[in-house]
Amino acid sequence: MGVWIKTPARLHMGQIDLNGALGRRFGGLGVAVEQPNVELIVYRAKRVEVVGVTGKIKQTVEKLAGEYLRYFGVEGGTRIRVLQAIPAHVGLGSGTQLALAVGFALACLYQRTVSVEELARVSDRGGSRSGIGVAVFRQGGFVVDGGVREDFPVEGAGGYLPPVVFAHPFPEEWRLVVAVLPLIPGLHGPEEAEAFRRLPPMEPETVGGICRLLVMRMLPALAEKDLPAFGKALTEIQRIVGAYFSPVQQGVFASPLAEEAISFMAERGARGVGQSSWGPAVYGVVELERAPVLENEVREFLAARGGGKVYCTRVPNQGAAWGWLKEEGGDGFEKTVNPIRQR
Repeated sequence: MGVWIKTPARLHMGQIDLNGALGRRFGGLGVAVEQPNVELIVYRAKRVEVVGVTGKIKQTVEKLAGEYLRYFGVEGGTRIRVLQAIPAHVGLGSGTQLALAVGFALACLYQRTVSVEELARVSDRGGSRSGIGVAVFRQGGFVVDGGVREDFPVEGAGGYLPPVVFAHPFPEEWRLVVAVLPLIPGLHGPEEAEAFRRLPPMEPETVGGICRLLVMRMLPALAEKDLPAFGKALTEIQRIVGAYFSPVQQGVFASPLAEEAISFMAERGARGVGQSSWGPAVYGVVELERAPVLENEVREFLAARGGGKVYCTRVPNQGAAWGWLKEEGGDGFEKTVNPIRQR
């Protein structure tokens, strides 16, 4: 008997308030994406064992498993088979999805009742500048978080999670073409923290412009399934936020190649374009019928520039899926799939 779990990745589509004068800072918007995934199976065992991966991912999963087992008061161990992993530090939320997948699966396996938020805090995914990753693990779709309270410093925040202030299904008729460029990983950890420390507060007028685009163009367009209006607002927000970050990423986007790829997708029919977090993942949102063509065009574009990964993906309107596995004849499994629920 084991537990199977599969998570989406996430795209971070921009931050809202990098000023903080109203008592909250950051805030963000983003979506779940069906590919790539974290997918793994956990079993009971006498000690912690991780198979299917090597190197840093294996070490990370071992560390996570140990932390959760101690928290749950489990004296035994676990055998974890990693079937898929999201590339690390490319802007797709790999760390949050991996941590929550391991924690949720172990909670099911050892019959512990915990919330997704509790799992995030145990694995140190709380105290974050963004609540998007935790939200899409739980519910999928398009989400907006309300930022971090100024009396909870991001570094060492003791597990504070930004609240989700808006969530909405993403239209089934829309697709995302996501390209992970052949570049060095985006900023993370101490380097990311230092980048934020170096930047001055965003001008209040700029914050107001982002909020107006979000509330009066992007969200109504989402509700009415108006992709051109949604995409235009997304692109404008990305340009504004990118300009603010340009002193630490040497441009509106993370590299000249990122700028070129984003412009290429816009020229080839993407209605909205942007960079997820610090990159190097970039994306375009496009109509369903246009998506396969754009996917092939982007793949050819990257092939001429050192390669890279391209995903044509939908936005799932539910979060991670999981199920109990029962062996059948020793070489297969009977799997009952359930959406993540608050536990």
